[in-house]
Amino acid sequence: MNRLAGIIVAAIGLLAAVLNILKVIPGATGSAWTFAGVMMILLGGLIIGLSFINKPDPEGVERMSTPSTLLKIFFSPSEVFQNLRRHPRWLVAVIVMALLASVYSALFMQRLTPERIANYTIDKTLEMPMVAGNEQARQRVEEGRKDAIADAKSPVSQAGRAVTSFASQIIWYTILAGIFLLFAMAMGGSMYFWQAFSAAVYAAFPVAVIRFILNTLLLYIKDPSDIHPILGQGSLVQDNLSFLVKSADNPVIYTFLSSLSLIWFYWIFMNAIGLKNAGEKVSGSIAWTAVLVVWGVVVLLGMAAAWAFPSFIS
Repeated sequence: MNRLAGIIVAAIGLLAAVLNILKVIPGATGSAWTFAGVMMILLGGLIIGLSFINKPDPEGVERMSTPSTLLKIFFSPSEVFQNLRRHPRWLVAVIVMALLASVYSALFMQRLTPERIANYTIDKTLEMPMVAGNEQARQRVEEGRKDAIADAKSPVSQAGRAVTSFASQIIWYTILAGIFLLFAMAMGGSMYFWQAFSAAVYAAFPVAVIRFILNTLLLYIKDPSDIHPILGQGSLVQDNLSFLVKSADNPVIYTFLSSLSLIWFYWIFMNAIGLKNAGEKVSGSIAWTAVLVVWGVVVLLGMAAAWAFPSFIS
């Protein structure tokens, strides 16, 4: 990674955050660009830090083109990951995934309307115990309803959220790569950080594309009134066992059953294949153990969030 690029990203993030706080950015109605600016500052610092990490020796292996990696990852993942072992890369894949996420978010907003999504979120916030029993808190939340609707409608704010999505993805894959790297080393394997990073990114790429296609189709097949304004932003695909319980009655169990999905299992499979083939000395047992542990932690965090904020998934 280029250190100068990191400095530029951080500087732009600082400028965006300051300008939004001063209400200078035209069309910005909320805190989207303040948050985006903070995320860009973090991303810039991350880019600077990662620029000191060396990449593996190519060892004379020919580099697969980026279009080929993006296509072959669907039907020949082992071949792609083996090439990433010598030529790790990730930027184009992350950009595509961030664009798909932003497009779906915009389509979702248009299909369900900003008013319904914002009002539903505000109503669920009012149901939270810490707010429901505090009249002053309820008043503050109600006062923000109009601004929340305006922010949901603003294209400038939507662009800020897209920037946040892009930065968040890179930070997430950095954390994931670090965990995978530690697992590989602790269990006797050998792996470079950039091998783990590119494996995590390309393992997620086909999952993101398939989820985007299915979600977009379902978004226009289903009646908007049948789509959950919050849960639907994540996924509309019913490929899990969550139908066995009602989210309002058993939010924690509902969240657990939602994690037993075909798309999640595909993500697990792709990451295990990626670690095994992209690492220097990573056995199948090491790869599967690392991925399953990460999946388990993510599921537990989701269940904890459902327990703490049950109203948002009811």
